[in-house]
Amino acid sequence: MSENKDKKGVARIIFDVVFWVCFAFLVVIWVIDFVKVQKKSEPVFCISEKTHEFEDGTVEECTGLGYKVFIYKRKSLEAYQFGPFFIKMQE
Repeated sequence: MSENKDKKGVARIIFDVVFWVCFAFLVVIWVIDFVKVQKKSEPVFCISEKTHEFEDGTVEECTGLGYKVFIYKRKSLEAYQFGPFFIKMQE
């Protein structure tokens, strides 16, 4: 019975370590891209990229791990926007 508890304890520790390493990895990715966007640079970690065409310019969309970045290059709006994956593009 003691052996079974030891195995569960070791499995729990391994799970906790893997969870926190993955979480720390995601936070580092988010912070790097957030800082790049704040400095008006393009993000590094894009899973998918799209370009939306408008009459007065374009909007580049970058989808990362849990976030989106919009880079507006239009006559009516020039900006960088960083937010959660469910944000919508400004028209």
